[in-house]
Amino acid sequence: MAQTELTPQEPSPKRFARLLALFKRITPLTPGWKGALIALAASAGCIYLVQAYYLIGSRGAVDYVTGSAVFLLAIVLIAGVAAGLLHWAKKMPSRYVWLALVSFCLLFISFIGPLQLTFLITLSVIASVSLLGALVARWICGAYRGAKTISKATAGVLAAFTFCFIIIGGYWLVENGSADLAKPYRLQSVKPADRYKTTMANPAEPGSYKVKTLTYGSANSYRKQFNAEGSLVTKPVDGSAFVEKWSSLRTKTFGFGPEAMPLNGLVWYPDGAGPFPIVVVVHGNHLATDYSDPGYEYLGQLLASRGYIVVSIDENFLNTSPYDDLSMINALEKENSARGWLMLEHLKAWKEWNVTMGNPFYGKVDLNRVALIGHSRGGEAVTVAAAYNKLQAYPENGNIKFDYHFGIRSVISLAGTDGQYKPAGQPTVLNDLNYLALQGSHDMDVSSFDGASQYSRVGFSGGDYFKAAVYMYGANHGQFNTVWGRYDGVGLGNKLYNTAQLISQEEQLQAAKVLVSSFLDSTLNGKREYRTVFQDLGYAREWLPDTMYISDYMDSQTKVVASFDEDIDLNTTTLAGGRLSGEHLKEWKEGKVEMKFAPVQYSAVHLGWDRAAKTGVPAYKIALPGGGAGIGTQANSSIVFSMADRDDQKEATDAKEALVDLTVQAVDANGNVAALPLSTFGSLLPIFESKIVKWPFSWSLPAKEPVFQNFAFRLADFQKANPKFQPERLSGIGFIFDKTDKGVVLIRDIGIHNS
Repeated sequence: MAQTELTPQEPSPKRFARLLALFKRITPLTPGWKGALIALAASAGCIYLVQAYYLIGSRGAVDYVTGSAVFLLAIVLIAGVAAGLLHWAKKMPSRYVWLALVSFCLLFISFIGPLQLTFLITLSVIASVSLLGALVARWICGAYRGAKTISKATAGVLAAFTFCFIIIGGYWLVENGSADLAKPYRLQSVKPADRYKTTMANPAEPGSYKVKTLTYGSANSYRKQFNAEGSLVTKPVDGSAFVEKWSSLRTKTFGFGPEAMPLNGLVWYPDGAGPFPIVVVVHGNHLATDYSDPGYEYLGQLLASRGYIVVSIDENFLNTSPYDDLSMINALEKENSARGWLMLEHLKAWKEWNVTMGNPFYGKVDLNRVALIGHSRGGEAVTVAAAYNKLQAYPENGNIKFDYHFGIRSVISLAGTDGQYKPAGQPTVLNDLNYLALQGSHDMDVSSFDGASQYSRVGFSGGDYFKAAVYMYGANHGQFNTVWGRYDGVGLGNKLYNTAQLISQEEQLQAAKVLVSSFLDSTLNGKREYRTVFQDLGYAREWLPDTMYISDYMDSQTKVVASFDEDIDLNTTTLAGGRLSGEHLKEWKEGKVEMKFAPVQYSAVHLGWDRAAKTGVPAYKIALPGGGAGIGTQANSSIVFSMADRDDQKEATDAKEALVDLTVQAVDANGNVAALPLSTFGSLLPIFESKIVKWPFSWSLPAKEPVFQNFAFRLADFQKANPKFQPERLSGIGFIFDKTDKGVVLIRDIGIHNS
């Protein structure tokens, strides 16, 4: 059989005619537009070629021409697609385009959440609903009666696909997501019962006092309960210097302006002689007319029964109000300082009542034992109040004098913000008080552990204080407040999140009660045994919900050797005269800690190793200043540090394989080395992954961040491991990466704790 040569098919005359007709449809440019086109193309082209020469001209003529041409072609194609879409959009009826733009704005506001996902859902709703509506309308009007079979089939398939897409998408929005059943590091499993013997009573159980309640408020209060029969009366305070853009609508809604802010509070107190410590609780930002202050009654009832006066104060008039703020066009600004200042103004009222005969609180308030608890923006407000408490004037205006000086001993942040207000442009620094930060891994509002930043800025110059941070898997933002609940956003935007992963509200409230009550009993009521709860959560294993936790701790009895915040020298310690060294490490650097959305203000040393890639045993060592002389270690002293697993790319077949272990060394001045595995104290828990957006869009928000965990190794235990080791002559500390083949950890706050 003869072989036929295949040649490309030549375009037919009809195809040329069609192509020519297409070009003829393009409307010729008028001379004016033609001149504008030529001038713009010449100018932009020349400028581009000059800039391209600066960027890649040094590579030679060929690379310059090639690179410039490729990039120019890409830009031309992208712009061409955009121009084509605009040209296509012009063919749509103006009424539809108008409605589509209106719908886009309305839907975007309705599904506000992660921006990429909100944008995607908004476009999906517009496209699918419009397409289905068009197909159904054409069918009803009989547009397909005379159409070809292929057209009918195409329309039918397209309509079915679009309908299914809408049904599936609607179901995705309505359902709550999928529960995460894999919690391999639950408290009960990582903290075995036989290791934590305790005689402490459950701090979340009601105490022996009968609880009484009352309210107080200013005469201009916008809520009747604060002016009910039996309520105490307060004077409004002028907060106009602390806020900006207080609208006339806000004044109309609440009945007062910023110059007359009321002091309103809900009080729970023990039926007894006292004097009792006082605890002031403040809410965060929420809808202004959906009142937040009653949401802490669970803490008020518990703590009052255990001997505390508790007041949940009203600052709702500082909160978001879409109506009063003209849908955020004229929102209230710079109110975060007012949130903290108002707490101190409330304490002034309590100070007056405490010395006023006939007042129900006469002689019952111990203003030398004061605690502040804040939630969300309130978690930042309590730090502002604690800072203002020691100042003589408002940092933003020296003409506004302060004279508070209350005995604020303890500050608690529940899912608190950080850095939204900086006094005089500086981060808020606190010294010589007790601090506790609680954060949920599934917080859909304050999505990163902001409280850890404030934790790093709490310092001690002496006395008897401690700070602690607890990160709780499955906890969200709102469930610390019974009014806010399981949803951290407003309206339909909440449906983007995987709320099925959350622990129950009862569990989250239980955790808050255990930790808040333990903290206050330890810091205000002298029950030091409850401090062990924060040194090691294993001591609370019978009281806390059985989820996963990571906790950090430091106290004023610790001499910090290396915090890694001091300078850029990898070999110097915070404590002058010490030396740092590393060997056989794949990574060794000091730098800010990267959280979900940005680096935080505190630093750590980053240590990575891969024993298969490098010879020798990877190690990181600290030589104490003066060979340890002057630090004053004894057998009951401890080596303490905070460590976080940073390897978020690891793949492990089981939970145990994911745990990093290493050797901690203590060296004395005679060169005697004692060593203990890190796992002697407890497991270094890996980064918890919290995919808080529903599948398959979990990628739209970061899911992991390193959280620090405290470790403490008694020198007496090192001496048991090597009897020749002399604790009182400790001269060096070492971290030897000999038990896990590879990994990356962060370490900060290496120090010596002297009991």
